[in-house]
Amino acid sequence: METAKGYAERFTTNLDVIFSVMGFGLGLLIVSLYYIINLNQEDIGITVLSACLIYFVFRNKFKSEAAISSQENRFKSILGISFYLIFLACVFIYSTNLYYRPISSFILICILAAVIASQILYVREGDGVTSLLLQIFLLSILIRVGIFYNFPSLMGYDAYFHASMARAVTDTGFVAPIETSGKYFYYPLFHIFISIIQIIGETDIKDAIFYSIGFASVLSTVGVYLVGKKLEGVQMGLLATLLINLNNHNIVAGITNITPGSLVLCYFIFIVYAIFSDKQSLRYTAVVLLITILMVLTHQLTTFVVFLSLVSICVGKYLHNRVYKSYFTKANSFNYILFFIVSLQTYWMFTYVNTDTSFLEMVLSPLMDVLQSGSSYSSTELILGPVSNQETLETLLLHISYLALPFFAIGGVLAWFSRENVKKINKFSIALVVIILYGLAYGIPLLGMRNFLTSRWFPLIAVFLVLVSASYMLKLVSLFNSKKAKIPIMFTIILLFSFVMVTTPGINKDNPLVAKDTTVRNQFKSIEIEAIKTVTAKYSGNILMDSPYDSCLFYRDRGYDSSNATYFNIQHIQTGEIDGNPVVLLRKSTIKEPISINDPERYGVNIIQTLPEGFFNGFKAHDYARVYDNEEVFAYTKEEKRPETKRP
Repeated sequence: METAKGYAERFTTNLDVIFSVMGFGLGLLIVSLYYIINLNQEDIGITVLSACLIYFVFRNKFKSEAAISSQENRFKSILGISFYLIFLACVFIYSTNLYYRPISSFILICILAAVIASQILYVREGDGVTSLLLQIFLLSILIRVGIFYNFPSLMGYDAYFHASMARAVTDTGFVAPIETSGKYFYYPLFHIFISIIQIIGETDIKDAIFYSIGFASVLSTVGVYLVGKKLEGVQMGLLATLLINLNNHNIVAGITNITPGSLVLCYFIFIVYAIFSDKQSLRYTAVVLLITILMVLTHQLTTFVVFLSLVSICVGKYLHNRVYKSYFTKANSFNYILFFIVSLQTYWMFTYVNTDTSFLEMVLSPLMDVLQSGSSYSSTELILGPVSNQETLETLLLHISYLALPFFAIGGVLAWFSRENVKKINKFSIALVVIILYGLAYGIPLLGMRNFLTSRWFPLIAVFLVLVSASYMLKLVSLFNSKKAKIPIMFTIILLFSFVMVTTPGINKDNPLVAKDTTVRNQFKSIEIEAIKTVTAKYSGNILMDSPYDSCLFYRDRGYDSSNATYFNIQHIQTGEIDGNPVVLLRKSTIKEPISINDPERYGVNIIQTLPEGFFNGFKAHDYARVYDNEEVFAYTKEEKRPETKRP
């Protein structure tokens, strides 16, 4: 018995060593499978392998967080002044460029992030952090303004639909009917929130979205700072706040493709703070329950991910209580989770995706199909991963953008499982949440279930990732004893991290540095918007255009029925034949910029390519008449052939 206890204690106090060895083996296996069965996930294998190896080698040399100077430092003041000077330079560059952000703007943004990180190293416990939080928020807003207002239109794919729903609330004072809003008829809070801001601020819908969701997504990250401060101190809280504002997934959720899930993310950060603040007052509990109900009424799947996260936290705390005998209020946690389950189940049972299917049925049905008969989506490509046809450097930069944060997070998770940290219940539970959520986010698609949209989980998972990543970054910097070395190391880490985050095609469609051939611009110029307004005001019939230009129908004449419009498919491009007599809209930019072309023979498959010049120029033939031309957008319609009259 004593021997068993000894082995159990040795296991529980050396989890970091055990998991780092297991992770190294897993990474090595994934890389090996790349050569054995052509498993195209070698980048993930290398990330896991290298992160575990680095931690294992340096695990005994990490030091606790400490300011690099015990008193006011002149260089810190210089850094603070330089931030505002560079910030003004960024504003000037942005104001002098339209529809395009030069590479200099990205470089300066990355330098701003690195300057903030360098200042964080000077912060001592008890120091005021208002100026640094202000700098983080200014940088975050600068990034978002540069993306969002670089074009006069909205951006994203879902954003146009949700903007139209919010506009309907503003125009009518009521939620759009179920025939128009679909399942979102039962989840209107997001659209109502934007509409309220639009009415109070007397702004257009674009500004209302930014003032509501844009600002909320930035300001809510103060909750990340408070959680980080409680877990490890001020430096970790500030660095975690900087990371979440730089993370590309959160930029997408916060501004480049807003959805109701963007608002749930703001709620979620507050819930996480409430859990780890350990406040037990009745008023505080009431606020948490109210926010939980608001989440349930805001979005379906995102709230489900929140539920999984909270259950994972409770599981982590329960395990910690059983293994390490820590304090854990089981009754309160159990009652809250029960309240969450009842709220979700009740509302899901009576909200419908369509007239025949409730949301609960939509979620459970694919799961039961997988359990009973296997997945119809399972395929070799699903397991092996898609083959990349891009340049090696482009592929590397694209992959680093989504693996950079997990790389540091792996090291952070291992550090929080170390002997020094494993007995801290909050760190243990957060580390476990990261493992569980990442396992589900990657594992569920392998079962063939697409309705969980796990790619949209990552902004929520990032709330935990930035905490463990910030902790690990500070530990890496602590390896250097010289104060003069710590600042350049932190500066370099954040400079490179921010560069791969803010230059990804997902948030940089005006000047993609990589993957230009596959980056589809879904923001539109004034002249492209004007073409839509003019054509839809003059013509009420069918309109054929490219995708994503069909999203620009958001700006159509109010009298035009958008269901009459459709977009090119691959058969149109290959044959040049167009049925009926629609007005064909062609954008001059599509000859050089890629668009999304649907393949009607394969569900959900879109081909990313430029519009062939032969197809584009084919409409100049004699049987088509140009009825609109603003030098950037052309409209064609078939000429009616007059019957020939015979001479007597």
